[in-house]
Amino acid sequence: MFHLESAVAEWRNQMLAAGVQSPVPLEELEAHLREEVEQQVKLGLGEQSAFEITTSHLGQPHLLKREFKKIERNNMKLVLILIGIFGILTGPAIILPALAQHRNLGIWNNNIIWPIIIGAIITLAGVGTAVLGFKKQKT
Repeated sequence: MFHLESAVAEWRNQMLAAGVQSPVPLEELEAHLREEVEQQVKLGLGEQSAFEITTSHLGQPHLLKREFKKIERNNMKLVLILIGIFGILTGPAIILPALAQHRNLGIWNNNIIWPIIIGAIITLAGVGTAVLGFKKQKT
């Protein structure tokens, strides 16, 4: 006899074994699976048939894992780009006051040189990080 709860638990174990271990997406998939099975049952299918049809529509665990990795990679790229932009904006914010101080004093001292060096390093690191974020990776 078919037991939906046992089948869902086995499906969840297959997802975990295939590497889909992020809790939120896995819970969303399970909720979608349950809703879809319920809809199929309301249309007159048995629970077992509804479960089999729904799991075939959701896709194989290894394919779902690949799709989740693409999403995670895109999120990581966005984070790198945002960190890079922050560095690109922060570096000049450190450099410009030091240059203004040099203009007013007309001399170069440690209070002027070090902020320029640190600001330049932060700016270059920001550019490098942003470029890394924009760089396309093979799937």
